[in-house]
Amino acid sequence: MLKKILPLLTLLFGALVASGAGFYLVRVRETALAEYIKQAHQIEREFVTRTPIYEDFATPDMEMTLRKYLLMDHLRVAEKAGVGAVATDEEVQKLVEEGKLVPARPDEDADFHFYNVPKEGRFLTPRAREGLELIAQRFQKNIEKRYQKHPPVRIAVSSVLRTTGYQKDLQKKNPNASFASSHSYGVSFDLFYDDYYVKLPPVSPGIPDELRTRLGYLLGDALMRQFRAILMETLIQLQEEGEIYAILEKNQRCYHVTVLEKK
Repeated sequence: MLKKILPLLTLLFGALVASGAGFYLVRVRETALAEYIKQAHQIEREFVTRTPIYEDFATPDMEMTLRKYLLMDHLRVAEKAGVGAVATDEEVQKLVEEGKLVPARPDEDADFHFYNVPKEGRFLTPRAREGLELIAQRFQKNIEKRYQKHPPVRIAVSSVLRTTGYQKDLQKKNPNASFASSHSYGVSFDLFYDDYYVKLPPVSPGIPDELRTRLGYLLGDALMRQFRAILMETLIQLQEEGEIYAILEKNQRCYHVTVLEKK
C-alpha cells in the first residue's frame, strides 16, 4: 500500500514548511523519501505476515466474551469505585484539585492518543488511568510476541469522562445512548478500534518530520484489522484476569471499558 503513494508524498513534501521567518521551499530528495517509505513498507509487511486480520481471528465466542458484562455490571462497578456521578465541568475541576481525578494521558509519549475527545473530558480516577495504561502496555506486549522489533503502536481513546449533563445532551442526539453511564464516574473510557498510530523511527535530514506523523497514521489505517485483532486479544486477557470489564459496541465501533478495583 505504501509503495503506491510515493509520487503523492514526494509532491506533498516538496512543499511549503513553516519557519520563523515565514515559509520556505523544501525540495525533498526522492531517493531519501523512497528509502524512508521503503522502511515503513517493510514494517507494514512484517505486521501483515505475522498477525491475522480481525475477521480471521475473532470467533463468535470471543465476541460474546466481550458482551458478558453489560451496562448494569459496569454501573455497579462505577458506583462502588468511582467518584460519584459528576454533573458539571466545575465538579470535574474540583475533583482534579482534590486529586480524585487525574489527566487520562500523562504525557505525549503514552501508547495511546485521544480521538475527538474534548479537553474538559480527558480525566479519570488514578486507578482507571492505571488500567488504561495497562491495556496500552499489554497491547504492545501482544504485538511483541509476533514481531519483536516492532515500533510502538498507539491505540485510540474516543471517550473518557462524561458529565451527567453531557450524557443527557448526548441522549437527545443519539437514542442509543443511555442516560446512566459509567463514564460519569471517572472509571470508564471507550477504545475506538478503527484508529491506530505507528510511531515510526525519526526521519532522515532534509525530510520534514511531518512525513513521519502522516506515514504513522497511514500505516495505522492500513493495519487496522490486524491491530483490532490484537486489541481484542488484549481486552479478553485483562477481563479474564479481573482487571477490567469490556463491552464490544459495534454500532459505535469501540470497546467500552470499565476498570475494576484492585484485588
